[in-house]
Amino acid sequence: MREEEIAQQQREQRQNARQADTNYGMARMRYGLEKAEPLIRLGRAIADPMRVRILAVLAQRSMYGQELAEQLDVSTPTISHHMALLRGAGLIKVRKENNYHHYELEAEGFKQASSLLTLEHLRSIGAELQHTNALVNPTQEDDRQMVESSFFEGERLLSIPRGTQGRRYVMEKIARAFEWGRIYEEVEVNAILKPIYTDVPLIRRELINQKLMMRENGRYWLIRPPHSQEA
Repeated sequence: MREEEIAQQQREQRQNARQADTNYGMARMRYGLEKAEPLIRLGRAIADPMRVRILAVLAQRSMYGQELAEQLDVSTPTISHHMALLRGAGLIKVRKENNYHHYELEAEGFKQASSLLTLEHLRSIGAELQHTNALVNPTQEDDRQMVESSFFEGERLLSIPRGTQGRRYVMEKIARAFEWGRIYEEVEVNAILKPIYTDVPLIRRELINQKLMMRENGRYWLIRPPHSQEA
């Protein structure tokens, strides 16, 4: 593999790790705090300087995605990524024309956003906190679901959690890709793990270290049925 390809892969891994950590952090903040969810989405949407620039440009006039990308000197996929968050916060509306996306500010969304940034709304969130267990740690099953939804994109692992428990949840999910009672050659294990994560040897070692799989003479098998490992 060429040096530039390795560097690109490392950059992607760091970006994926940051995204997964952000996903999990947001999930923990949202846990049991439904009334604060719109405010959290708004905060996330305007936290990035590029998204603020997009809003400022669109405040002048509506634009097509390609036109917006050219004006801000970024790629079209970058615009699409930021637009997903802005639309999630209700600040942008999009209209599809043939194969093009036309973006404009959502006036009603800005009115709603302004209502979220009031003392009255913050006091209502505070009152909810006092009468719920929102600050209590999530249950094990809820935490497992948050980890899986944060660190996986479909079946692809974005990053391995730093925390011990999160790492365990991730490896247990990966272990479900294998059949109980079947013995795998290493080449078969690699073929199963490669679409899940680029660093296949690391995942193999983790499955062994977590005592989810056994290895002997280049052969691998599950120690227990996957669902019993999660009990």
